[in-house]
Amino acid sequence: MFGVKKLTSLNIQPHSLNNQRQPHRYNAVSGILIVDEDPDVLTQLSYSFALCARHYNVYTAQTGKAAAQVLKTCAVNILLTALNVPVMHDFELIDYTKYYYPDTQIFAMSDEESSAVQNILDDSKINGYIRKPLRIELIYSILRI
Repeated sequence: MFGVKKLTSLNIQPHSLNNQRQPHRYNAVSGILIVDEDPDVLTQLSYSFALCARHYNVYTAQTGKAAAQVLKTCAVNILLTALNVPVMHDFELIDYTKYYYPDTQIFAMSDEESSAVQNILDDSKINGYIRKPLRIELIYSILRI
C-alpha cells in the first residue's frame, strides 16, 4: 500500500486548476508530494522517503500542473517543491497549495542564494526552505520524519 506513486499520464483541462476550494477527503493516510523538474532529484528523494518514511505515501511530479492534480486526488500532508518548476513558476504552486489545501505543510527547495529567497519565503509563511544541493539528512530533520 505504501510506496512511491508515479504519475505516468495526466488529463488536465486548463480550467481544472481554477476549481473551487475543496477540503481534503483523505484524512487517514499521510502523503509527501515532491515536485522538481529534475528526474534524478525526484528519484533520489522518492526512494529515500519510501525507505525511511514508510508511514507516508510518496508522490512525485515534474510540473506544477501535475502537482496540482496530485493534490486534488491524493492525501498530501507535506509538499516539498522546487521553486522553478514548469507550468507553475516561482511561488504559484505554493500559493495554490496554501489557498486550496491550507493544512498541507510546504517546504521549498532552491539553488538560489538563501538570503534572497528566504525573505520572500518568510513573507509567504511556508514551513521551511532547503538549499540545493540537497542533503537527505537535513531534509529528514526539517520534515521531522
